[in-house]
Amino acid sequence: MASNSNREFSSNSVSMRISGNLNSKRKAISSDGRDQMPPPPSRENLNSSSPSSANTQTVASNFVSNEGTPNEGTPSPTSLACASKKVRSEVWVHFVKLKDDQGNETGRAKCVYCSKDYLANSEQGTSGLWKHLRDTCKKFPNKKEFVEAYKSRDKMQKILNFQKASESEKSKLSCWQFDQQACRDALVKMIIKDELPFRFVEGEGFREFIQVSLPMFQIPSRYTIARDCYYLFVQEKKKLHALLTSQCQRVSLTTDTWTSIQNVSYLCLTAHFIDSGWNLHKRILNFCVVKSHKGINIGNAIDFCMDEWSLNKVMCITVDNASSNDTAVQQLKKKLTKKNAFVLGGEAFHMRCFAHILQLVVKDGLESAQYSIRRIRDVVKYVRGSPQRLEMFKKCCESANIKSKASLQLDCPTRWNSTYLMLESAVVYQKAFDKLEDVDSKFLGEFGNDMPSEVDWTKARNLTRFLKRFYDVTCKISGSLYSTSNLYFPEIMRVLKDLQAFQSSNDLNLAEMGRMMREKFDKYWGSIQKMNVMLFIAVVLDPRYKMDYLAAKYKSFYFENDANDLVTRVTNSLRALMDE
Repeated sequence: MASNSNREFSSNSVSMRISGNLNSKRKAISSDGRDQMPPPPSRENLNSSSPSSANTQTVASNFVSNEGTPNEGTPSPTSLACASKKVRSEVWVHFVKLKDDQGNETGRAKCVYCSKDYLANSEQGTSGLWKHLRDTCKKFPNKKEFVEAYKSRDKMQKILNFQKASESEKSKLSCWQFDQQACRDALVKMIIKDELPFRFVEGEGFREFIQVSLPMFQIPSRYTIARDCYYLFVQEKKKLHALLTSQCQRVSLTTDTWTSIQNVSYLCLTAHFIDSGWNLHKRILNFCVVKSHKGINIGNAIDFCMDEWSLNKVMCITVDNASSNDTAVQQLKKKLTKKNAFVLGGEAFHMRCFAHILQLVVKDGLESAQYSIRRIRDVVKYVRGSPQRLEMFKKCCESANIKSKASLQLDCPTRWNSTYLMLESAVVYQKAFDKLEDVDSKFLGEFGNDMPSEVDWTKARNLTRFLKRFYDVTCKISGSLYSTSNLYFPEIMRVLKDLQAFQSSNDLNLAEMGRMMREKFDKYWGSIQKMNVMLFIAVVLDPRYKMDYLAAKYKSFYFENDANDLVTRVTNSLRALMDE
């Protein structure tokens, strides 16, 4: 069936139109000059098995002979038997099968328009007949429409396939057929999503895989893939601009800057917004190079990007606590105030990053334990230094009967969460490190008296339990696919409760850590004036909390007058939002 569908072309609309015009455009086919000719058979007549249709089939099939002379007489039984044979292809609307004097088919067919005959037996197929209609026959009516319909046809038979749009969806039965452009688009998306180099398409392994799995796919070059990636970027940018223009009321922005190992400064600007269907979106608007981390350069880059995307209404912008960001926010405020782009007169525009403040708080607390952390970091780094050391360490784990399969992790000293993960993985293998001292002479010789002591491991265990609470809060508040503003205040109160517990601990080291962290906490969250009012409004709008929860929770940690001031501030802000 697949081969027949490749050779044949079904064009009912064109065939019916042509058959309807045949009576008015009929010409003589035979050589004796007759100007009358029966109409060609329709597909319904060819497929019919009734006596009347059989007669029609006989007349249509035998009105010319091999010599081009019309046959006379009544149809023979052989002709009637042949007439009942089912004909599948629409090409027989335009051709008639030729027969000899005995009424047997000769395996050739003649065009009803130009009388040219072709080989048309069962082995030959009908592709030659279709080609004659498309390219050769000059008397074929409506040829232009026929050719256009042929070019737009489905060239391949579709295949049933189980497909699913995402991992969460169930598989659905659908029809599939090869499409060069669709495969090329999917390849471009794979290059982008998996962060593959453009030259991936020229790799030997990829080409062998395509040759086996999809040999009809023409693999583009890396230059073509690069152009396709840029074209896809332009198309997606247009779609996002249309979405922001038509369905977005206000956006909240997030920005961050950093310097690469090539000493180049970059800025990333992300937009968070809700569309008309109440769906939360997160989109990167810009990723660009900036001259430096100065506030004026950051402010100009953000302002240029907002003009490019036609963002005239902004709820807030979230930045870390660098002084340059304070300068950039003040610069943006001056420009956006003229456009009337704020709510509450810009009071809620500047949002300080929760995760960054928490990092500063924890970093101050870790200062008292840096000596123990450094010792554990050094031994972890030693074990991970070579495959031979790691293999020896695994044997020590087996000897110490340690069942854990977790790998040792080395931290980044500037990121406290990675330090927590390193300590969490290292304390499990304390006995293995102790045995490594007896097995590996180089291990003991390299560190000597600077090996982690029992006191260091005890501090590490306490520190792991201590940091886990802050790690869980950071993961919870750092989500980007769900709303986090209503979680902000409850999580801050939970952190404050933990800090108070640490300060009153019997462990002097833990109490000292709690004290240092509380000082940093109060610097950013010690009063309601230092916190963005929208974070309190989000709690009030959450049906689980409301205003009573806000007042009661704040009163449990601060003075009652402060709690009353907070309720007054939030109430006035809510009324101002309603008026806007």
